[in-house]
Amino acid sequence: MSWLTTVPTHTRRLWGRGRPVLALAGVTYAGLALSVISAPMLATALGASGRGQLAAAFAVIQVLGFVAFVGLPRGVAVQDHREASASRAAVVLVGAIGLLSASACFLAAEQLAGGVPWVADAIRISTAVLALAGVYQIGVERLLLTSRLSIYNLSRICNVVLPSVGYIVAFLAGALTLELAFVISLSGQLLASIVGVVSSFGVVARSSRKRAPWRFSLSMWSSTVVDGVAWRMDQVVLAMFASSATLGVYAVASTIASASGGLTQAINTVLYGRFAATAHDGAGLTRRSRAIALASSLIASTAMIVAMGLWHEALLGPTFDGVMAPLVLLCIAQSLNDQWQLQVYRQAAAQTSAGLTAPSWIGLAAFGVVAIGFTAAGQLDATTMALAVLSGAVVRIALRLALQRSAAPRLAEARVGAGGATASSPGSPED
Repeated sequence: MSWLTTVPTHTRRLWGRGRPVLALAGVTYAGLALSVISAPMLATALGASGRGQLAAAFAVIQVLGFVAFVGLPRGVAVQDHREASASRAAVVLVGAIGLLSASACFLAAEQLAGGVPWVADAIRISTAVLALAGVYQIGVERLLLTSRLSIYNLSRICNVVLPSVGYIVAFLAGALTLELAFVISLSGQLLASIVGVVSSFGVVARSSRKRAPWRFSLSMWSSTVVDGVAWRMDQVVLAMFASSATLGVYAVASTIASASGGLTQAINTVLYGRFAATAHDGAGLTRRSRAIALASSLIASTAMIVAMGLWHEALLGPTFDGVMAPLVLLCIAQSLNDQWQLQVYRQAAAQTSAGLTAPSWIGLAAFGVVAIGFTAAGQLDATTMALAVLSGAVVRIALRLALQRSAAPRLAEARVGAGGATASSPGSPED
């Protein structure tokens, strides 16, 4: 067969492999493009103070959505994927935790809002999202494990695209207020939650009497708690100890930095399903993916930083003058977090948390120490909070690399003893 006849086959294979990545990244960058349009509209309509209050309305909900369920949604989804059914008791517990967490947040809204009445009322209303969060997470994890990425993308469209479209339409109609912006944001999150909840129905229906996956859930959750806490507690702390204007500047920088990892996150998401489908997925694939991820993060971050440096005042207005320093710091932290997430996905699919727990907790401690230090010194602002987040990300990656290098000689000796025939497993520290 000549090379001319093989080109279409290779092209189709390449397209088949790349299409899910492009679809996921496309939603992220579509959301970013719309955000670039809607952000100045929000800034004009709400100002930095209003933008900060909008962020504060959801910050606590996002933190509790990760922390409260102690990893059970992922554990349930992986158990269902590997054993054809999940623990019914665990599924019921996830639903109960959502309701209890929402109730506690409702009752503590005044304190969580830092004494701002509007924010307290908004937190009470947004607890509806928290009540559904656990079951939503089961559905989303199941979609990823089974590579049903088109439905997963639908939930992301609700979260990433629809709110920006709503802001733009409301602004052009001259009706964009803080209250309407909150309703638009809440609607997007509720729609995404419904997609996840519906996607969990199969897991719920198949559930049976068996032991809950506590060991895996708790170990993976404790290993990755910094992923959910540090990147959500930042805005909670700013809402409690800084001005709404400061939180508004930080929220914009955080949104842009998160979008800079769109392609990297898409690659990680696609690989999660592939890791779950096979017991061994060569370390070479992971290394190539890391190289591509770093390159995409560098290109995207540089482009966004340069664009914002040139046009941030025109896009966002004069009240967002301090956005550049936190943006640069958060873009660096985002690239490190995307690298970490790839390893988490690989080890979650293999049901192991080896080499993740210590770096995760120490990284979280580093974030906390720096944030508390700046707060105590009266210097907490958008830039110093971004520095705290970056500190946690750097410490976590550095410790992971140190553990990897210290384990390499033992792994080499084990291979020699086994005749060099043992392939590296998805959770091995060398990957």
